[in-house]
Amino acid sequence: MENVPKSKIEMHTLLLCTDVPFLGITRNVLNQLQVTPKLINTSAAALAMIQTHEFDVIIVDWREIDNLAEFLSAVRHSKLNQDCVLVAIVRDLLDLKQAFAAGVHLLIHKPASAVQIERCLRAAYSATVARRRKHHREPVAILASVSSRTEPFGEATVVNLSEGGAKLRTSVQDFVAGVSLSAGDDVDLRFALSGTEEMLNIAGTVVWATADTCGVRFRYIPDSQKAVLQQWLTECVERSISRVCERIREACA
Repeated sequence: MENVPKSKIEMHTLLLCTDVPFLGITRNVLNQLQVTPKLINTSAAALAMIQTHEFDVIIVDWREIDNLAEFLSAVRHSKLNQDCVLVAIVRDLLDLKQAFAAGVHLLIHKPASAVQIERCLRAAYSATVARRRKHHREPVAILASVSSRTEPFGEATVVNLSEGGAKLRTSVQDFVAGVSLSAGDDVDLRFALSGTEEMLNIAGTVVWATADTCGVRFRYIPDSQKAVLQQWLTECVERSISRVCERIREACA
C-alpha cells in the first residue's frame, strides 16, 4: 500500500472497542499508520457520533453493538458516512457470517496478531485513498491518435488516465517527421477506452514533456463522453478495491 503521510491525508477513524488488550494492539497499529482514532465505548455513543461527524473508516467490535440493524441502517443512510469503509471485529464463524451478510467490508478476527490487524487496516485505508482521490489515475495501455487543430501528429500510447488528464508515451517513429510535443502545446486526442467501443475526442494541453513522454491536461470533453469516462474510471477503482478487500478478507479469516 502507498504510505500516505498524515499531513497530506487525514484518515478520520471511529473505533468502538472495550477489549483492553485488543484495543492496545489496535491503537499501536493505528499509530504506526499515522492515524489517531476517535475512541468510543458504547454503541449509543457511536450512533450519535456518525450523525454529526464524517469518518473514512469505522471499526466496531461486532458484539458490542446493541442493535445491529439500527447501527448498520444509520451508517448506510448517513449522508456523512454512507461511503465509509466498515470494519468488524469478530470472534467466531457466526459473527463472521452475520458481518458479511450485513455488508461489512473487512474483518478482524479475534484473536488477531498485530500483523493481521495491520494488513486489514492498511486495506481499509488503501480503499479510502482510492475513493477520495479526486482524479484517480488508472494505468492503461491505449493507442491514441494525436493531432493539432490543423494537422495530425501521429500515434502515442496512453499509459495512465484520469478524469482530468493523461500521461502519453510517444515514439519518434510513430510521429510525423520533425514533430515533437512541448509544454504549452494544444493537442487533440482520440482513443477508445478498454472494453468499450465509443471513441473519446478530447482537447488538451501539454503541461510537461520529456524525450518520450508527456503529460496532458484535459481542457474539453463532450458531456456525453465525459460521463462515459467517469463511469469507466469508477468501475476501475471499484474493481481495484474489491480485489484488495478480497485478499485481506482471506488473510484475516
